Amino acid sequence: MPTKEKLLRQLFQKRLPRDFTKQELAQLMSQCGCVKGQGGRGSGIRFYHESSGRILAFDEPHPENALYPYQVKLTRQFLRDIGEYKED
Repeated sequence: MPTKEKLLRQLFQKRLPRDFTKQELAQLMSQCGCVKGQGGRGSGIRFYHESSGRILAFDEPHPENALYPYQVKLTRQFLRDIGEYKED
């Protein structure tokens, strides 16, 4: 299992990663204290950060496993907001 630091480095590289998968997202969010839940619709993904009460939600990418660029951007902002990533 990749470490939290490795997944954060991969997600926050200068260029948007085109190969960050929903499985890697689930691992990272779990390591950041988030609980995965069902989104509002059938293919929705939802992560609830228990400490802050914040929610990250979007439709699951399909048919591929890689997140779409807008989902990567939302995830990056969410991680900044909950204090899991600090800019250098």
